[in-house]
Amino acid sequence: MRELLEAAYAGEPPMRHSTDDFVAGGRSRRARRRASWAAGAATAMLAVVGVTVGPQIIAGNRSVPVSGQDAMRYPASAFEYTVTGYTVGDIEVSDPVNVTPGYQQSRIRRTDEKRRYDRGDGTFEQVQVSASVLVVYRAGVFDATVVGGGEPVQIGGVTGRYLPDGVLAWPYAPDSWAVIHSGTGHLSRADMTRVAERLPAGPSRPAALPWRMTYLPPGYQLSSMGITSDDEVTGAHLQRGDARFTREPESYSGLADPLIGEGMDNLRIKVFPRWYGENQLSIIFGGTSVEPYAGASGGPSYDPSGEPSYDPSSGPSNWPSYNPSAAVSDWPTSDPSAQPPLVDPFCAPGQGRCFRYTADGAYLVEATASASEPDAELVQVLRGLRLADPDDTGTWSELSEALPGPAR
Repeated sequence: MRELLEAAYAGEPPMRHSTDDFVAGGRSRRARRRASWAAGAATAMLAVVGVTVGPQIIAGNRSVPVSGQDAMRYPASAFEYTVTGYTVGDIEVSDPVNVTPGYQQSRIRRTDEKRRYDRGDGTFEQVQVSASVLVVYRAGVFDATVVGGGEPVQIGGVTGRYLPDGVLAWPYAPDSWAVIHSGTGHLSRADMTRVAERLPAGPSRPAALPWRMTYLPPGYQLSSMGITSDDEVTGAHLQRGDARFTREPESYSGLADPLIGEGMDNLRIKVFPRWYGENQLSIIFGGTSVEPYAGASGGPSYDPSGEPSYDPSSGPSNWPSYNPSAAVSDWPTSDPSAQPPLVDPFCAPGQGRCFRYTADGAYLVEATASASEPDAELVQVLRGLRLADPDDTGTWSELSEALPGPAR
């Protein structure tokens, strides 16, 4: 799906958000967080003395050992970032864009790498793209034997391993590995070595999401989160938030590569700019167009009463029909009597995919499930979700605010 979409469309929308109070509150939280990070940055960056190592109980009752004898100071908490973005020549390494209890992932791109995408309305955008990724693993998570046959490479005072298929791995601390995966022909061995040598330690800081949500189907727990999904870290910089939930804990031991939830019950939430999301819908629904109502400034993202708010005098539209009694939608209809609340969720029948526009029409939120979750469950997830400003990470919510208690 990603390849089809990227071949056709991608980009960033103009800002048209209507959650001013939420944004202002987020910026206030950001200021407080930055002050806190600054106070602890010195010890977080250079702490190399011995620290007691013990288990930390984290989200979903998973236990992860704390790594305490390294300059990187990998966070004790499961969903925190340590890596800080940096530039080496014309190579740019981003802040982490995805994090799990076992590792963090950052994009790697050249500073001039962009791609021109058709927005589908006669206009185009230049969008940043990435072809390589940096993965920084927690202590004891990466299986170093998978690179044991690689060519030795000196990186600072340690010996890393280079594989000719574009992989460079090195220990940034005892039993703690970082790995660069280069896209085909994207980074040379010398490029990767320079990036590895400059990997900075940064202050630990909590990861955040661009929403607050009140509901998840029973049994799900957070497995990965960030700006982009764990199965689409490279590519065009389109996503504006992602979380993957699973019903069984994933194992963070002996990994050769990052996990993407294969063979598990996964529930994902993704946020896209409206124009990109509508082109996604056109593929999913075989070319059917969607015309979302933009909503009043500051309005809610759904009608809490569940009553239709469509005005028949405005004529038929391409909205999906919504059946409040079944709490699901059928795609599509032009019957005015069947129109849903203006921004109510709608689903692709039989696909485990449901969608909802934000009140201002600027973004599309997608909820998908690999298990046989009823559409009504995904609809309820979307109804209980409120977005901040997806383009301003300073307004995003930390997990204590972003997720229901059992999912954290």
